[in-house]
Amino acid sequence: IGVSVIQGYVAHSAEISFRQRFKAQNDVAFTRERTESILNTLMPVMVVEELRDFSISQEFPSHHYRNATIAQSDLCGFTRLASTRRPEEVVEFIGELFGLFDELTDKHEVYKVETVGDAYIAGQAEAPLTFKNSPLCVVRFGLEMVQKTNKWSRDRKEQVSCRVGVHSGECIGGIVGTEMQRYHLFGKLMTEVEVLESTAPEGRVQVSRACKDAVDKQL
Repeated sequence: IGVSVIQGYVAHSAEISFRQRFKAQNDVAFTRERTESILNTLMPVMVVEELRDFSISQEFPSHHYRNATIAQSDLCGFTRLASTRRPEEVVEFIGELFGLFDELTDKHEVYKVETVGDAYIAGQAEAPLTFKNSPLCVVRFGLEMVQKTNKWSRDRKEQVSCRVGVHSGECIGGIVGTEMQRYHLFGKLMTEVEVLESTAPEGRVQVSRACKDAVDKQL
């Protein structure tokens, strides 16, 4: 009986140890997966993969994109709306609209560069920014941003519209920051797309000559 008790105790202890190891492995896998998911929202997927081969002492890489197409949007009427609503409502509204735009980035395979206030910036370029590089997709992305905003406004009975500027050209991409690191794009392209957005009619997408030429070339 004593031997049986000891054997049972050993088996029970082994079972507990196995379960603990299994749970620990699952926790590690979950944490790794969650970390990967967060990283992929802060940087392009291929940049994250590139960083795996970098040591801590190495400087972050930068990338020269020669054929980028970037869209920048502005929510017309949103500042006026925000001035009449509680902060909680403003956060809810911008969360809903940007959530719709986020869905469009997945649909059109564009990279979300950043949001600044109520401006939303996204686009495509050669690797490692995006897997696909299609000026036409970015223009369609801009058109659907306008459509989604119009529908949101009708459903909410609010007076908010969207205008978008789209430009094609060269830019530099790189990781900035030491604590809250993000992958940003820099260059004349980014300045010019902002001008296109700010001068676009409400509810319209304004594309540059360079963007039109890039789309025509693709077609």
